[in-house]
Formats: sequence, C-alpha cells, structure tokens
Amino acid sequence: MKVFRSILLFALVGFVSAPLASYAQTQSTSIVIAGDARFEFLTPSLVRMEYASSGRFADVPSAVVLKRDWPAVNAPSSRANGWLVVHTADMTLRYRLNSGPFTADNLQVTWTRQGNAPHTWHPGQVDTQNLGGLTYSLDHVSGTNLPKGKQDLESPVNDIIPGIEIPLQPAQPGLLSRSGYAFIDDSQTPLWDAKMQWITPRDKPYGQDWYLFTYDHDYQHVLQEYAQLCGGIPMIPRYVLGNWVTDFNFEYFPNTADAHDPQFEHYNQQYLEDELSRLRENHIPFDTLVLDFAWHNYGWQGGYDWSPLIPQPTQFLAWLHERGIKLSLNDHPGYAGTQEEILSYDDSHAPEVLKALGRPLPPKPSFDLDLSAQWRFATDPRDQGVREQWFAAGYDDHAWKPIHTDQSWQKQGYPDYSGVGWYRTAVSLPATLPDTLYLYFGEVGQTYRLFVNGKEVDHTHVPWPQRLTYADIKPYVHAGQRNEIALRVVPGEQGGGILRGPVAIRNVKPPERIYFDLADKQQADIFMHDLHGPLMQAGVSTWWVDGGGGATNMPGLNPQFWTNKVFYDFSQQLTGQRAFILGRYGDWGSERYPGFFTGDTYSEWPVLAYEVAFTARGGNVLVPYISHDIAGFHGAKIDFDLYARWIEFGAFSPILRMHSAHANPREGNVRMPWVYGNQGIALMRKYFILRTQLIPYIYTYTWLAHTQSVPLLQPLYLQYPELAEAYQHSHEYFFGDEMLVAPVLEASGNRMVYLPPGAWVDFFSGKHYDGGRSFTAHYDVDQTPVFVREGSIIPEQEPSDYSDAKPLDTLILNVYGGGKGHFDLYEDDGLSLDYEKGSYAVTPMNYETRPDGSHVLTVAATKGTYKHQPAARSYVIEIHALGKPQSVSANGQPVTQWSWDDKDAVATVTLPKQSIRDGVSVTWR
Repeated sequence: MKVFRSILLFALVGFVSAPLASYAQTQSTSIVIAGDARFEFLTPSLVRMEYASSGRFADVPSAVVLKRDWPAVNAPSSRANGWLVVHTADMTLRYRLNSGPFTADNLQVTWTRQGNAPHTWHPGQVDTQNLGGLTYSLDHVSGTNLPKGKQDLESPVNDIIPGIEIPLQPAQPGLLSRSGYAFIDDSQTPLWDAKMQWITPRDKPYGQDWYLFTYDHDYQHVLQEYAQLCGGIPMIPRYVLGNWVTDFNFEYFPNTADAHDPQFEHYNQQYLEDELSRLRENHIPFDTLVLDFAWHNYGWQGGYDWSPLIPQPTQFLAWLHERGIKLSLNDHPGYAGTQEEILSYDDSHAPEVLKALGRPLPPKPSFDLDLSAQWRFATDPRDQGVREQWFAAGYDDHAWKPIHTDQSWQKQGYPDYSGVGWYRTAVSLPATLPDTLYLYFGEVGQTYRLFVNGKEVDHTHVPWPQRLTYADIKPYVHAGQRNEIALRVVPGEQGGGILRGPVAIRNVKPPERIYFDLADKQQADIFMHDLHGPLMQAGVSTWWVDGGGGATNMPGLNPQFWTNKVFYDFSQQLTGQRAFILGRYGDWGSERYPGFFTGDTYSEWPVLAYEVAFTARGGNVLVPYISHDIAGFHGAKIDFDLYARWIEFGAFSPILRMHSAHANPREGNVRMPWVYGNQGIALMRKYFILRTQLIPYIYTYTWLAHTQSVPLLQPLYLQYPELAEAYQHSHEYFFGDEMLVAPVLEASGNRMVYLPPGAWVDFFSGKHYDGGRSFTAHYDVDQTPVFVREGSIIPEQEPSDYSDAKPLDTLILNVYGGGKGHFDLYEDDGLSLDYEKGSYAVTPMNYETRPDGSHVLTVAATKGTYKHQPAARSYVIEIHALGKPQSVSANGQPVTQWSWDDKDAVATVTLPKQSIRDGVSVTWR
C-alpha cells in the first residue's frame, strides 16, 4: 500500500490543483484603484469590489472563484466632489473616496436594462424578490417544519438534524432575482498558493471581496457569467441518468447480537444478488446499486474493510459488472458537530494509515476485564431511582431482571418502554491494581449517570455518532473487594440501555479517534489513496459522500464544498474518466462537483411537494443534479398513492434513486416494488423503462448544462421571465425546453395545471391543449401530468436493462402536433473525458408544418466522432398527430409499412438502417 500511495501522491496534487492553478494571475485594464479599495469590472454587468486595509489585494484564485483572466472592459472613471464614479455600458458605480470599508453610505451601483426602471444596489441591501437558493440538506424535514403559503421558496424552519443537534441553516439567496441582481461574498474563502499547490487561509483581519451581478430579468445571462467566474457544470457519466437502487441501510458491528442473528446474516451478498436479479426478471431497468452503511465493518466507528455480509467482494463486483450494474458506496468523511471516528483501530488499514499520519499504534491494555455479562435491569417510569438511591452500595436489586449489554432493552422484553432505565452489576477486582483504571462504554442509549460504590463518577460525553465513552474509576474502586456499578440511562433514538461494546475496565484510555482534515493536503492524500483508491481500483464507480460538514478545519472554507471536491477530483484522477459523487450542498462553487444528495426526509405529501419546488430552483445556483430519496427516507412502507407519485416525480427528476430507512434485515427494502404486489411492479416498470428510454433527450441537456449553463429542470420563469404567472407555479417545471411536468401532489389524484402560452400535447394521452391558462384534471395513480410543446422533437432509445445496454443504433423520434421544432441530439462515449478534446457528435433535427398542411421531419447528417460510435442506425418516427396521416414518404419515396394507433393517435414509421452520415427527410400529410 505504501508504494501505491507514493506513486499516486503526485496525482493527488495534480487533481486538486488543476482546477485552481490553471488560471494565471493577470492584470486588466478594467481595474480602478482608489486607496484601499479596488474595483475590477469583469464584464460590463459584473463587478468585483475589494477593500483591503493593507492595500494588498488578492490576484490569485480562491477556493470558490476560479477565473482571474477576463477580457478588458471599457470602464472610464472620474473623481469629483469626493466621489469615484465608474461607468460601463451596463452599470454605474459610485464610491466615496477615502471612506474606508464598503457600507451603504459610501458605495452604490445602479443599472438599467431594456428601458426598464433603474435598479440600485448598496451593501447590506436585503433582496426581497430573490427566487431562492439551496440549503445544505433537507435532513429530517417533515410537514411540521416546511414553510407555509410561500410557494415553497423559503427554507425549512426549526429543523434540527437529529443526533448532530445542529439546526439546518436557511438557504442563502440564489443567483436569480426579480430585483435583477445577485451578490456573492468571497471575503473569507481561502486562496490558492501556487508554491504549496494547495489552498491557504486568507490573512486576518479579513477585508471585503465581493461580486455583484446585474442583469434585470436576463436570467440566463447571470447563470453564464457565474459559470465563468466560479466554474461551470462538468459532463457527468451517462449511466448516472439511469435508475438507482439503494440497500444495506443498517450498520454492521462484528461480534454483536445483531451480527449473529440469522435474519441479519441472511441479508447478505446472496440476498442482494437475488434482489437485483428479481428486478431484472421483472424487466425493471436500473444502472446503479448504492450500498449504505452495512457494506463495511464497524458501523459508525469507521471501516474500509468489507463486512462479512459481503464475503466475496471481488466476485460480487464481477457479478455486478457482468450485468451492467455500477456500484456506489456510502462513506462518512465527518459530520459537523460530532466526533465521528473515520477509521476504526480494528480496521485492517489502520496500521498503515496511522504510520502515514505519523501517529503510533495505541498501547494495548495489560489489564482488560470484560463487563458485558451479569448486568441486571429495572425500569424507572417515575424517575425515582436517584431519590431512592438505587445506585447505593448494598442496594437490594434481587428483583431486577438479567439483561445483555449488546442490545436495547426494547429488544430484551421491554418493547414499549421508553422511560429511564437502570443497570447494576458487581465486579470483584484483584488485590493489586494498575496505576490507572478506565471504565469503557461502547454505546449507551443517549445520556447516562454513572455510580461506582455509591458515588457518582464523571465520564466523557461525545456527540453522536462517536459512541465510546469512558470514566476514570481508579479513585472510586476498592482493590481485592467487590465493587458495585450502577447506571441511570436515558434512552435515545436507537433505543435504551447499553447497546454495544466494549463494556470493560482497562488500564489505558481509549485512543484518540482517527480523523482526517481534508483541508490538509497530506491527510487528504492518505484518506483518498489509502482508503478509497483500492476500492475504486476493484470496481467501485461512485461515492455517496454522506456528511462532510465536519471534514475540514480551515478558516473561511466551506467544509462540505471542499470534501466534495476532494472526493470528486480524486475519483476523476484515479480513473481518468468522468467523476460523479452524491454529496450535500456546499454553497458557491458546488456546481463543479455533481451531484447533490438532499438527505433524510420524512415520507409525507408536503415533503414531496417541497422537493418538487426545491429541485426546480436548484438551477438558480447552477446545481442541476439533485438527488432525493425517492419515496422519502423515514416512513417504512408508505401508502401506495404516495409511493407512486414520488416515483413519477423521480422519473422526471435529475436523478432517480430509491432509498429509505428500512430496518434491515427485519423488514427488507421497503422501496422495492413487490412490497405493493403486481401493482407496484407494474408502476415501477412503467416509469423506470420510460426514464431509461428518455436518456438521449436528458443526456443532451447534460451537454447544454455543461456548455450553456442551462439546467435540466427549469422553473417556469427561466423561460418566461416577464410573465407574472410564471412566478406563481413553483410545483411545475420544464424538463428540458420541450417538456413541462406538473407532478401530482395529493392523494386525490387531482391536479391544477398551468400551461404557459402556446400549444401543448399531453405526453401520455396525446390530448391537445391551448396554453396561457390553467385547468384541473384527475390523474389515476399510474398517470402523471407531462406536456410537450407542439412542434417538439423528443428522442428516445429502445427499452433495455440499463442505460447503455445497447448501442444507440435505433433512435426513436417523437414528433408532437404541428408547428416548428428543432433538436440537436448530443452523443459521446458517456464515460471518458474525450469530449473535452472534441470527441462527440451532434445530429441536428428540424420539424415544420408547411402552409400546404404537410409535415416534414428532417434528420441531418451526424457531425463528429467518438469512441464506440455506431456507424449506422435506424429511425423509428412516432408521429403524435390530431388524425391519421393520409400518406408518408421518406426522402421523397412513399413509405407503405407504417402503422396507426387510433387509441393514442400515434403513427409509427420505421426506417431501415442507414449511415449516420446520411440525412433523412420524412414527410406526412
């Protein structure tokens, strides 16, 4: 392993430095300096404003802001009456000379667009018309803490992430606002050190380093400027757009009662293979299996060894690979507010990692007395134990019941008891004791009080999920005598009692946890190369970065943002292919490291509705790849209506990933369709197949997100910024430019839908609608409202077991109604970085309805090449028409072999395979 890590040390430096160091320090004629203030006009509508009391300004990239080399902007300035005034074609900036740091009294920016009223901005201004940003996560969100009556644009309120006990902070304003401006404060973000090839904290006291975007309602403009400033959206692997399934949502601790339970042992590698095979047998396509915590040993104590539930990981990875299934693993690099242990001392990697970190192996105890047996238990529903001194030496506990220390008392005969509980035991110690004695408790319900021989003893307190606590008991015990130990225990979310070992008396303190500060270059290198590199080389495709808000310790650095970067960049560097992770939101710059996992929500109708609006506004901060736990996390088996509506939304989401808090192995994966019988299987099959077929359409929008900063999901106002109605329907969104989605959000199946101006076609039924109005309709449980603009072209691929199971040598082209439409189909190999070198293909398509009533679809010759590109393909034209065509021709020749489905009003024309370099024109009338 040492050789492997040393070989890749240079690679880590390279992968972390490349996105920052590639932007050279340059000077611009657009800079105006006034004493300790500097104003740099990056574009006519984007200004950087710096104040540094030292007069030293930052000319290198920061962790967030990458681009420092901008074309010159004509920005003439003047100084009169104590003011600096600078003009560009789009804005005017005024600053009172020699007035110190920027305030509302000394700095003002004004701008006007398209003849509208002037806009004004000053420091501290509250933007009441901002259209919303994103929160760090939606962990623990339920209907009780969702905003009421505000179109779901506000952040959840009073949401405390359980265990961590950290309030979920409200979202910062996004980039899009009806006020016509966006503001970014980069004042404290670490800067890039070219010599170190790493980030370094800014000097204190911090100055001001601000960016102001001005744009009126040209929302696309500000998204593109932001992408230039902070980095754009990379291309993601194509398979990511396929369907995901999560399992193994429980912990594995060796040598516990759970680990040896037959049910627990049964939920293993073979069970997973059988479960995935069942999906395949039911023709439910999926691409990615995500394994939650039980894939590795030692639960929250941290481990990178496979748990015994996967006894043959090499064979398991090969089995998945043979079936086109990618594997993603859950990892915990550090929760904020906790002392989470990242690597257990019992893990096989621990000795080498400790050596690399310059830390010694912990000393082994010479005195080790196991106390896991012979405890007795009593409930204390009236909490009278302290008053009656149940802890006293000699207290008569003969009526108390025996209990084990590796399971909650709820599992040991007290299933409905949730009050205070008491434990007692007696320990005989030898006549000669070591100099130090520490009592260990591996996990105790929530809080506890410890008594030894009738006296209360202080013990350590650590936040969840680090569970090992200890107490110095040497002053309280008697050598060569019987010693009595008592605990008063308050139960926690996982139950009550002593839940897990070790429970022992030892003569050494527990060692300090193994933790990594990922803002430290050496530690980031060890963490990724020694622990993650071998797993990725074995075939792991992506990482689910669960947490990360506590994984760095550098002032001014968003820890989740940097954690995401370390995982993402290392994955790409190691494989030489596109990376993808699932991590929580890390604020500005997060678009560079897709995607965004929103966390553990409750399975409730209001939560589903909130997720719809939340996902649509993700594009407001240029974060297009948002992944929810489809069907919610908390909730076990939920009503089928809610389950179905969540899947339907998922099919038209950036990422379709099933997940829940199922209590494996006792109830199994409650998000599997057979939980709902044939009805569930049919519904999942329908929408998982549809999702897989739509990937050519969706994948084209990943290219547009990368090149044009166009998110896949778009709020209505992104396309209709001047239309008042577009701001009133936050639970509808465009899925690409051509499709409008309005998920059903209540059990009745009724849905009020607003259609923007124009003509629309129901994606499923073919019914035609006039836009610019609202209507209400009922949708059966397996139906969902999706509409397509008339004239649109929607490309699809054939049904398959997973997204890339077949080459795209048959392309299904859906054409809707009359009018005009255009679509540029984007293709590449779906995995490599060759697209950066121009290795991709585009196939232009045009559709028009001519004055004589005929309709023409023209597919132009494909331009461009890429690895594994099909040389020829056939086209299946699905014509969604008002009536049966009278005739169909291709390239001027009559086509006789075509069909008409009167029920769905669809004509199907299948053309023979031809070279992709030859165009084809299909006409019908």
